[in-house]
Amino acid sequence: MSSTGTVLMPSSTEEAVAAVASDPEITVIGGGTLVVPQHNVGGRAVDRALWLGRAGLDEVRNEAGTITLGAAVSLAACGGLPAPLGPCAANVGDGEVQAQATIGGNISAPAPYGDLRGPLLALEATVRVGGPDGVEDVAASSLFAGGWGGRLVLEISFAVPAGGSFVALQRHHTQALTAMGISAVRTAGGEVRLAATGAAPQARRLAAAEAVLADGGSGADAGEAALADIDPYDDVLASAAYRRRVMPALVRRAVDELGG
Repeated sequence: MSSTGTVLMPSSTEEAVAAVASDPEITVIGGGTLVVPQHNVGGRAVDRALWLGRAGLDEVRNEAGTITLGAAVSLAACGGLPAPLGPCAANVGDGEVQAQATIGGNISAPAPYGDLRGPLLALEATVRVGGPDGVEDVAASSLFAGGWGGRLVLEISFAVPAGGSFVALQRHHTQALTAMGISAVRTAGGEVRLAATGAAPQARRLAAAEAVLADGGSGADAGEAALADIDPYDDVLASAAYRRRVMPALVRRAVDELGG
C-alpha cells in the first residue's frame, strides 16, 4: 500500500479493508465530490484519508440475472443500468459530478445526498462490507437503518428487475439536489416494491402503498396510502407540507410508468 502524506491508496480490496479495520475513523474517499470541497473550504478536517481509486472496486458485472457493482463504480457508469437505479444515477448533479462520484460514496453520504439508497431499497439489494469484523453481506435495508459501524462498502448486488421506474422532485437546475425521489420495481413474480428518499430523514420502503397495489389498487390509491409511510420534514429543498402534498402524485407517476 502506498501513501501520499496522510492519504492511503490501497491497491486491493484486502488492503482497503485492512486499513478501515485498523482505523475505523479514517475518511474514505471514492470520487471526492463531497469530501474534497468540504475539506478545501475548511468545513471538514481530514487527518487520514483512504482513497479507493486503485483498490479494484470499479467493476460492473451482470451474471445470471444479478448485477454487481463495485463501490468505486461511477454514477456515470450506473446511468445505463435498469430503472430505477440507472435513471436515479443519471439524475444526480451534472455530467461532471456523475463522472467523478461513486455509488459507494453516494449511499454512504448523509441526507440530502444518498439518492441511490431509494432504488437499492426497492431492489432489495445486498451490500458487501468490510471492517473490523471481516467481510460480510448485509441487506441494504438493514445497513441503511443501522448505520455503517466503521465498515467499508465493497460491492452492491441486486437481481435485475422485470420492470422499474424513477420519479424525482427537484428544481430545474443541473446542480439542484433532489428534494424527493420515488423508486418502483416490478419483480419477475409480479410483486411491486416502492421506496422513497426525501420523504423521511432516511430512505424507506413504502409498505402501505405496496400493500394497496398487492390488493389490486391503482397507482392513485397507492399514492394516497403512501402518506402513512412517510415522515416529511422541512429543509432548504422543500417544506414538510409540500413533501406531503406532492407525495401521492409522485407515487402515482412511478407506478404508472412502471406499467403492467
